[in-house]
Amino acid sequence: MTTPTIEETAMSRTRLARAAHLRGVAGVARRLRVSGLTIGIWFWGIYALYAVGISVGNAAAGNDLEISALDATLGAARWPMIALGVMVPSGILAMHVSAGGSRRSLFDGVLRGALVVGGVLGVVTTLALLGERLLSTSLGMSWRRLGALPFDSPLAVLGTTVAEGLVLVTYILVGACIGTGFRHAGAWGTLLIVPLALPAVLTDIATRTGVIGAIANVQLVPDIDHAEVPPGEGLATMLIGLGGSALAVVIAAVVLRALLRTVPVRPA
Repeated sequence: MTTPTIEETAMSRTRLARAAHLRGVAGVARRLRVSGLTIGIWFWGIYALYAVGISVGNAAAGNDLEISALDATLGAARWPMIALGVMVPSGILAMHVSAGGSRRSLFDGVLRGALVVGGVLGVVTTLALLGERLLSTSLGMSWRRLGALPFDSPLAVLGTTVAEGLVLVTYILVGACIGTGFRHAGAWGTLLIVPLALPAVLTDIATRTGVIGAIANVQLVPDIDHAEVPPGEGLATMLIGLGGSALAVVIAAVVLRALLRTVPVRPA
């Protein structure tokens, strides 16, 4: 039996460390993915009842709904995602580290899980909008989006799918940043909420959706009593939406990585 060389020992340790890292990443990603998709099932189930009810109810009353039922909630699908981001990474931090996981694997797992959850629910969001449009038009009502990106062609629908996914990824990561900020600063973490939420503001403005997106694009024409948020039009609007939402994901990921590198296992 030969004694392993220094190089062989180093390679073996590297492989073991790599395997442990990948297991940690997979475990965190799985926890976030399962939690996120479970939340998504509940949210979209309730939303389906709401959208069908409000559409059929308005049609029966002879009203014209006109605006997307989902857009009328000003991005309600985002708030469960930000709560997911706040709770899951902070909730599993101590268990992850005590089991031998690193802060880097925690970050990689959160990012991977967020990309999967955001991607899947971005597709669901687009399917919901298509279903809304079909239902409204079949009931003889008009339908349009409240602001948002163009949605009038197959390419625009595809772009919306990508943008909606990136929006949800941003909100999950922003939630994780806020939760980690509280672990750093305790109650003083409240003061960090606004700066840590800036990527969410960016993605709202870029995609013309959510509370901030609606406010930023409202038009007071001819006066405040006739204020409206017109739907997005043109390729430039779509590119700005995709580019801005992608940038928001990158910024949120960079901030989260920096916060997790020094986050205490025990809250401050």
